[in-house]
Amino acid sequence: MAVLATSSAFFMIILDTSIVNLALPSIGAELASTLVGLQWIVDGYALVFASLLLGAGSLADRYGARRVFMTGLSVFTLASALCSEAPTITLLQIARALQGIGAALMLPTSLALLNHAIAEPKRRTQAISTWAGAGALGIALGPVLGGGLVEAFGWRSIFAVNLPIGLAGLWLTWRHLPESPRSTVRSLDPFGQGFAILALAALTYALISAGRAGATDAVSLAAACVFVIATAAFVITESLVRHPMLPLDLFGRPGFSATAAVGLLHNVGIYGMIFVLSIGFQSVHATGPVVAGLLFLPMTGGLAVGTRLGSRLLRSHGPHWLLVGGHFVAALGALALAELNISVLGPLLAAPLMVIGLGAGTTTPAMSLSILDSVDRSQSGLASGLLNGARQSGGVIGVALLGSLLGEPATFAGIRWAFFVAAGALALAGMVAFSAWPRTKPRNADRKEERSDRSGSLIGSLRVEKMDHRRAVGSEFD
Repeated sequence: MAVLATSSAFFMIILDTSIVNLALPSIGAELASTLVGLQWIVDGYALVFASLLLGAGSLADRYGARRVFMTGLSVFTLASALCSEAPTITLLQIARALQGIGAALMLPTSLALLNHAIAEPKRRTQAISTWAGAGALGIALGPVLGGGLVEAFGWRSIFAVNLPIGLAGLWLTWRHLPESPRSTVRSLDPFGQGFAILALAALTYALISAGRAGATDAVSLAAACVFVIATAAFVITESLVRHPMLPLDLFGRPGFSATAAVGLLHNVGIYGMIFVLSIGFQSVHATGPVVAGLLFLPMTGGLAVGTRLGSRLLRSHGPHWLLVGGHFVAALGALALAELNISVLGPLLAAPLMVIGLGAGTTTPAMSLSILDSVDRSQSGLASGLLNGARQSGGVIGVALLGSLLGEPATFAGIRWAFFVAAGALALAGMVAFSAWPRTKPRNADRKEERSDRSGSLIGSLRVEKMDHRRAVGSEFD
């Protein structure tokens, strides 16, 4: 029941990052929204979600993961109800931001609850794999499920569907999940949290504004300056406070910075393309939501196959081959998509979409293992939170950047440029992974070697545990 409660919540969180895309044209038509307004429906959620992820971990430490998780699930469910009834585009954007708050409170606490509820290491790793698989399923089903719901019941139904899932999750958590131990050691970091939100919001606004008014627009330049200042203030704050929400020394760990950067670039390409494809299929080709959802099937099928394949290869080859190869494969698919430019719908379009999904899917489990390998076991929650924060930030940037290239109304030329940028982001992710390869020896392995003279038996047990962990990561997909 612990796995069901937390996995259903994670499924709902990730589903809402992708299901909304298929409803955007319908929302725009009913609420008289511009493309910029539609971008903020997607980015308002992802921006708040990404900005609050690390701070939510501190709240869980201080007040208990179960309490914070249930609070987040309650906020998310209530915000979903508000979204389904929003009469204007502005109120919908506000409700989406509230959803982002709930999602940020749920994501790190769901992992903490699993870690506390399941003590046996192998079962815990299998449970975390199931939890991660629920997120992958949310990404895969989002376009198809969104298209079907919009066609059958209207765009408001994509938010209403969260209500029974949220209520069931609250009941399961209350009945079956114990509270985790509380700690007052980690204090909150309100200034760091505030600067993080300001920096990401300013960057998003600058990208969206530049797409509408041009890169030399005064408002766009002012927002870019705010981003630079807020980022510098964030770094200074995190270097001075006693308990930073993001300890900067982590970026000195081998592989840590590279994996975080790979996660960000990954979502710039993938989430940006999903947004562009959703607009392109329905606005340029004038397909209905169901047809648009079905056109995503090659990509979602590739994601499912790629995730399973990546989990199996992870056990024998480690994460680095997959991070490099998977992103270059996805980049080739994006380049092929740019050449086709979705001008002809059919089998020719299905092939590059499947290649993109296959390449991206193989990297998903590898990113998680790579960043966990780069830190001490006691910091695994923080590392996971940072990876998820980096990926969500990448999604925000991807939607803002690629969406700004579309034009209003969207044109084939704008869509083509967006695909080229997505291919560049994915290729850059592969290059970052490759450049970090010589330095990506797991930190846990270094600690084993350092202590080899003192505890040979401990070395053996830790190595067996690491092998069991990698086997278990892929067990869900066998």
